[in-house]
Amino acid sequence: MSKASGPLVGYRVIDLGMIFAGPLVATNLADLGADVIKIEHPRGDDVRHTGRFKNGRGLWWSVSSRNKRLISVNLSKPEGQNIVRKLVQTADVFIENFRPGRMKQWGLDYETLSKTNPGLVMLHISGYGQTGPYSKRPGMGTLAEAFSGFAYITGEADGPPTLPSVPIADGVASLSGSYAVLAALLARDKNGGIGDEIDLSLYEPLLSILGSMTIDYDQLGHITQRRGNRSTWTVPRNAYRTKDDKWMAVSSAANSIAPRMFRAVGREDLASDPTLATNPQRLERVDELDGAIAKWIGEHDLEQVMQRFNEFDVVAGPIYDVEQIFNDPQVRYRQTFTETEDAALGKVRVQNVVPRFKRNPGKVRWLGKADIGADTVEVLTELGYSDEEIEGFSADEVIKTAAASSKDK
Repeated sequence: MSKASGPLVGYRVIDLGMIFAGPLVATNLADLGADVIKIEHPRGDDVRHTGRFKNGRGLWWSVSSRNKRLISVNLSKPEGQNIVRKLVQTADVFIENFRPGRMKQWGLDYETLSKTNPGLVMLHISGYGQTGPYSKRPGMGTLAEAFSGFAYITGEADGPPTLPSVPIADGVASLSGSYAVLAALLARDKNGGIGDEIDLSLYEPLLSILGSMTIDYDQLGHITQRRGNRSTWTVPRNAYRTKDDKWMAVSSAANSIAPRMFRAVGREDLASDPTLATNPQRLERVDELDGAIAKWIGEHDLEQVMQRFNEFDVVAGPIYDVEQIFNDPQVRYRQTFTETEDAALGKVRVQNVVPRFKRNPGKVRWLGKADIGADTVEVLTELGYSDEEIEGFSADEVIKTAAASSKDK
């Protein structure tokens, strides 16, 4: 097992998360070197049974639970709750994303835990937050994508609101949760070692990145609508099909970019037209401009389009599928994917750690482990439990160990 490296070596994080948002925060911290201990129910985390499989291994689980030590504890049993309380006493960060109120029922609320660990940073993630009339409602990423307005503004103008095919809300919330935890740890160092409690909803981080949608409504009463791949503030901006049935994305956020694009597609008349100098002016003729660009791109292969656009310094690039991403020379040069070994899968390429630290780089040390409770014995031994106590917990179904997990297979 590879030794930890990264700027968070020395910090301990307890991951009591489900599905994606909470566990992904812990994954981000684990990638940067933190000792992350994930707590699973003895039946195993649901992500183990999600997505595609190879040799009996859930591939999504392999990625989302990388770099984590795994223990399996039954929190419906008082002895299990005691184990987690003892574990949290050793931690810097405790992450959970159950429905508000569940931690209190288990005696794992911040008020209780901070009495014995005042430096603890506790992150709650829930669908609608810990407060408000919706706080007790079940909330998943799909509902957050709907509730935040993201789905409403995504899709073709004459089509339905479009939900993403991947857990975008969970991913965005995990990034917000990660920097919130790090900010709380920084504050702890400045405030005499006192930690903090963080309340993060799934919908608010996604809403926060939706541009000017909020202020447009507040100040103008404007309700943002779906426009497909077009933008409401910059032209040209769209997805265009090439002659060889590939796709290109084009952006002209800065006014200086649009003339270069028009010249690249052989339309000097558009490039030099003073009535097309600004984005608001170009928006008035969006169909004409989009049509001119789409026509030229549709007459050329992707490689020809990219060569021409690079010559004219156009802000454009290919819309890749995952196979194209793997084969791209920029991706290979930067080692955007890293290769690791797995007992069941062999050599595996997965997303590399981001961002890159020059002096203290994080790394993928191992993929999500196959056995439920793979590290239960090791972690409980570190906490001071004897072999006899661990055997008793296992017999009483308070915990699950790697040995018991192997017998179940």
